[in-house]
Amino acid sequence: MSRSSTEAEYRALAQAAAELSWLQMVLTDLHIAHPCPLLWCDNLSAISLSSNPVFHSRSKHIAVDYHYIRERVASKQIFVKHVASSDQLADLF
Repeated sequence: MSRSSTEAEYRALAQAAAELSWLQMVLTDLHIAHPCPLLWCDNLSAISLSSNPVFHSRSKHIAVDYHYIRERVASKQIFVKHVASSDQLADLF
């Protein structure tokens, strides 16, 4: 269970990055060209956490395996951009 909205968004980014990695491998095996994936997120703290390699004292409780997204962003295999909550039609809250 997530302790904050930042952690929940960060975990979602990590899960999406893992799925995108799998899809990239499938497309590569099928010899289909694909651009670098772009993930959109409405939580600026989660975006900062995914792109900043500095260990944040407030994020010590986040499991190490969820820092996978940070590695993918650092190697420029995935880009994470901000999207305003008002632009998310599926976001009811």
